[in-house]
Amino acid sequence: MSASPEVAAAVEALRAEGVLSGEQASRLSRVARGDLLSVRPELRAALYVGVLLLVSGVGLLLEENLGRLGPAAVAGAVGLAAAACLLWAWRRSAPFSWREAAPQHAAFDYVLLLGALLAAADLAYVEAETRLLGPAWPWHLLAVAVFYGALAFRFDSKMLLSLALASFAAWRGLAVSLPRVSLGEGDAARLRWEALATGALFAAVGIVAARRGLKAHFEDVWVNGGVLLVLAGLLSGVFESGAWTAWLIALLAVATAVAAAAYRARRTLPFAQAVLAGYLGLVRAVFSGGGGDIAGPMLLAAVLGCAALAAIFLAHRRMRVP
Repeated sequence: MSASPEVAAAVEALRAEGVLSGEQASRLSRVARGDLLSVRPELRAALYVGVLLLVSGVGLLLEENLGRLGPAAVAGAVGLAAAACLLWAWRRSAPFSWREAAPQHAAFDYVLLLGALLAAADLAYVEAETRLLGPAWPWHLLAVAVFYGALAFRFDSKMLLSLALASFAAWRGLAVSLPRVSLGEGDAARLRWEALATGALFAAVGIVAARRGLKAHFEDVWVNGGVLLVLAGLLSGVFESGAWTAWLIALLAVATAVAAAAYRARRTLPFAQAVLAGYLGLVRAVFSGGGGDIAGPMLLAAVLGCAALAAIFLAHRRMRVP
């Protein structure tokens, strides 16, 4: 944190007036002078990378020893490790509440994430070994999505909610595409509409839940995931559909509406998503002529890209101003 002489002077004035005790003023003065630095982002990043490396290491270890241990031992070992992580999280968690819960431990979210990932990996391993679902195996992604969602609401974890939404979207995508692909066909149009419907569902659930006070702080996860899917579906229509101009008009209309709403609500991520999606759609229009000279379209695309980045940067600065 950079030094702030104005804040330091204000703290000293409050100490002189007796509003702050000596200990409180001393700590706040150190923060204002920049003597105290927060390493919370770095610590969170290190813990997240550590969880991913640990899960990857467990997978490699079990793969190398599968023949010696046997499927039952592998599934049991992974299940026990997942249960231990989830039990640890359960014992240190706050009681369930529809409001935001205060973190109970610095590593809480990451032990919870490790347990959830191990449990999902164990389920996938059992399915791969037993083929219980047969060709309907994508349904296990729905089970994983429900499992992640239940943990997210019980333990107040935005991280697991993000995984739940991603698993649900993957289930819908695979449920639509696998039967067709296995027959040598594709169904891009239906997959596109699935993305649009799923994205709209996510955004609607997040907004309604927030208005009713049901985990209102989850709204940004729901909305960001929904916006991403809707914009991706519209971009798919722009780049893959024969009637790309109609899809481009729809994309620009939705992107404009999302950007305006995000700007009013001071939401940087959906604003950036909308601007970048609009830019990609316009690039499709720029290069739609199919002429031999690409110098002009390349220059125009570069200008549009600079304009998009400038809009994101300026909007981000304005959104940070209270």
